[in-house]
Amino acid sequence: MPIIETVEQLADFLERNEEWRRKLFAILVPRELARLPEEFDAFRQEVRRDIQQIHARLDRIERAMDERFARVDREFEAVRQEMRESFARVDREFEAVRQETSREFEAVRQEMREGFARVDREFEAVRQETSREFEAVRQEMREGFARVDREFEAVRQEMRESNERLERKIQRNTDDIAELKGISLERAYRDKARSLFGRYFRDVRVIDWVDVEEQLEAIAPLSAQERAELSVVDILARGRRRSDGREAILVIEVSWGIAPGDIERAVQRAAILTRRGVLAVPIAAGRELSDDARQTALEQDCAVVLDGRFEVEQPLRE
Repeated sequence: MPIIETVEQLADFLERNEEWRRKLFAILVPRELARLPEEFDAFRQEVRRDIQQIHARLDRIERAMDERFARVDREFEAVRQEMRESFARVDREFEAVRQETSREFEAVRQEMREGFARVDREFEAVRQETSREFEAVRQEMREGFARVDREFEAVRQEMRESNERLERKIQRNTDDIAELKGISLERAYRDKARSLFGRYFRDVRVIDWVDVEEQLEAIAPLSAQERAELSVVDILARGRRRSDGREAILVIEVSWGIAPGDIERAVQRAAILTRRGVLAVPIAAGRELSDDARQTALEQDCAVVLDGRFEVEQPLRE
């Protein structure tokens, strides 16, 4: 026996020596494990016999089922043949019924067509007669509405003329009332100018614009537009400001309801005097003041008097 020193040498020796391999296997493997191949072969043989018996039983079942299915197929074929014959007979009967029904329906349709054709002719005659009658009624209605329109137009024209006459009369009355209210209010402020503005000015007296014309012309000639503006100022008043004693001219625009335009006119007319070095104070006087007018007065530095009460007085204090 050769000397074996490594595992590789042992493996090579056992590979070439069958007897040693069996002895070593008998020593290393337990008896139960050694018998396992033989027992597995016996088990495999037993399983093979059981499978062969199952196959034989399945073959017998399959043959029995084939015979039963063949018998069922023959019975179904007989039923199908009987059904085909029954359906063929029913089809022939239905065909006969369809043909008879078709002839009857065709006769009914023909009768309906003739009846509807007769009804159409009668309806056409009625439509034509009705159309002629409606046309006559429409013509009569058009003529009637045209006559009514002419009458209404005459009434509307008369009403418009009456309304215009009434509006002109109301406007004249309104203008007259506004003029009277303005004259009355202007007269009241003229009469109260000394006591009303004496709070801020001494020796207040109402003047006419010609009283300052020479003074203004001496400084700078007045244009035609400036003369026209100063000639229509509602109230001009002269006085000396209490705060510094300077002579001032009050440019007062009077309006029952003070609007932004009244504020702007007072400021523009006072500016004619201011451009010539004259101390001029713009004032708007009235009974009512709109929010827009109040804002305009604050922005353009214009005093505002309402029924003797100063609403905006800052320009009077300067």
